[in-house]
Amino acid sequence: RTIHVQLLLKASLQAGIVAAMTPQPDAEGQDASEENVGFEGGELEAETNFADLLGPDCVIRRVDKDRNVIGGAKPQEMQQELMTRASAQKRIGACAEHVAGMNRTDKMQWALDLKEKANEFYMARNFEEAAKLYNDCLVALDFEGSPEENATIAAKLQLPVCTNLAACMIEIGSYMRVVEICDLALSVDSGCPKALYRRGLARYRMGDHAQAFPDLEAALSQIHERRGVKMLASDDKEAAATRAILDDLERRVHVYLTRIRQFGAQERARCQRMFDKSTLYADRPDAGSASPESLQVDDSDEAIDAALARRRTSCCCCSRRRSEKEKLA
Repeated sequence: RTIHVQLLLKASLQAGIVAAMTPQPDAEGQDASEENVGFEGGELEAETNFADLLGPDCVIRRVDKDRNVIGGAKPQEMQQELMTRASAQKRIGACAEHVAGMNRTDKMQWALDLKEKANEFYMARNFEEAAKLYNDCLVALDFEGSPEENATIAAKLQLPVCTNLAACMIEIGSYMRVVEICDLALSVDSGCPKALYRRGLARYRMGDHAQAFPDLEAALSQIHERRGVKMLASDDKEAAATRAILDDLERRVHVYLTRIRQFGAQERARCQRMFDKSTLYADRPDAGSASPESLQVDDSDEAIDAALARRRTSCCCCSRRRSEKEKLA
């Protein structure tokens, strides 16, 4: 049996898993309380052991959103991931309920305040908690206003939160999630240098240099373009801070572009050595200097018959020697 664990689980699937692990009503017919369901402090605790449930013959494969296999997983990893996502789904539901009665202005302010708290956790290198708060911020996205209002929300909230969340996922090591988040950020701003750089970095760390290189080159191009615009802007503190960020980002992009180029050069050198005639027969000095005439094979009928006769004679000799040894034994 093979189970494909899709990285982007649908909310319905998550809800189904939680429901499947929820204890049934007690003997008196009343529903179990939330504490008995397994949620304590925002975490989901399940008594079910996936390794025992699936059996030793079960094979689990991780797939991307296009159902391409990207690796394997253990039952414990599958269980932990599903529990984490179910807990996150419950947290998102609580945030949605909290902001349900707010107007657009209050939602925006609530999300911005939450973003500042997430930034503090990130600076303290508490990436897991920062990622949770950044996810909570996205619940407050409200795109039911005018196009101008929606553009403001996307630029001031959705884009920075997505790029910051991608930075957390890089530190945690969830590189496939980084690509997904950066795709969302690039849907808001197709030339966002941070999103391009972090998506390229995630692909680089997954070993996908072919897709990482264009992302990093695009990030470098956008850095040069946007830094030129900032140079023309007024020399205030905000513009200076933005230029400093772009300078640091450019340095990082150059590091990974250089590594990819060096890796490509090493690969080409290895391939060239593989087919280099001077080293092809290094252990057989005379093999490479043999003339084509000396390598010709006589495939005439007479030569083939003679070779078969020699083989039959050799087999007969071996048979006689074997029978003599058996007699001696």
